[in-house]
Amino acid sequence: MDGNWIKTPLFTLGLIGVFVWTGDVVTRASGGGGTAVLAEGVSVEVGEQVFWGRGKCHTCHSVGAQGSTIRCPNLGESADGTIIALRAVERATERSAELGRELSATDYLIESIAEPSVHVVEGYKDEMPKVYEPPISLDADQITSVILYLQTLGGAPDPAAITLPAEVREAGRGRSAEEAWEPYMDGDTLRGREFFFDTEGPAPCAKCHQVGEEGGDIGPELTFVAGTRTAKFIIESILQPSDEIASGYESVLIQTTSGRILDGVIRREDADSLWLATAEGDELALAVSEIERRRVQEVSLMPGDFADVISVKDLHDLLAFLRTLQ
Repeated sequence: MDGNWIKTPLFTLGLIGVFVWTGDVVTRASGGGGTAVLAEGVSVEVGEQVFWGRGKCHTCHSVGAQGSTIRCPNLGESADGTIIALRAVERATERSAELGRELSATDYLIESIAEPSVHVVEGYKDEMPKVYEPPISLDADQITSVILYLQTLGGAPDPAAITLPAEVREAGRGRSAEEAWEPYMDGDTLRGREFFFDTEGPAPCAKCHQVGEEGGDIGPELTFVAGTRTAKFIIESILQPSDEIASGYESVLIQTTSGRILDGVIRREDADSLWLATAEGDELALAVSEIERRRVQEVSLMPGDFADVISVKDLHDLLAFLRTLQ
């Protein structure tokens, strides 16, 4: 007997394993749940896939209970308003009054993606990247598809209403300064990962930042950081963390009625209580009645002296690891 009877079932099992793994990856890339199809062209299906996958929209936006709303508004029915297709009608009316010209709901959605800094929703910061620029670099068809998908969240797709501005249609034809920037030293990704997760090291990143299932949640999650931020932005955030503090992670100074001075990030709050996460990784529960005063600080809870406490080699190894997080 030549052993082919063993090889054939092993090959079959291996092939099944590949299909199972591929299906799991595609499902997770689309936000989990349902069946994801690797579609092309312009369609609602492509838009949904891009929103929950390559476009990384879900890392800042939720739709109902799915996604993340720490930095940007929830696009489903929520405290931020009605579901996005209906909310866009309201926002378009407000923008029309501000601009003195008529904007449709679709125009508002296009403006929000093409020029996200023009109109920032109250209570949020101007920190949404232009998704047609690096590192996200969505093309015109993908952006059109995302808008179609958003139109279906409380409404119907209307492709005829979508006309993207020239800067979006022409994006990607040349390298931008952000895309062209490169560190002057190659880094070691494996050593950078060890450095990141070394909680006893000079820069214990994992005490505050989460990657995948590991790390803390005092600072922003970094699982997809290189998929939404350029290498230049990442290294500036390490060396000058107070220049741009992510929404929801502002440091707050609290003075209690007993004279205690506390510093940290507000994890959650209700009418009676407040939970404060400190830089040491502790979570303190305070009664609102205990708080005499509090003030949002302009200085990040993240130390700003990394240029002095880590070597140039360590910095580039760390950057090399972070650039793999897409």
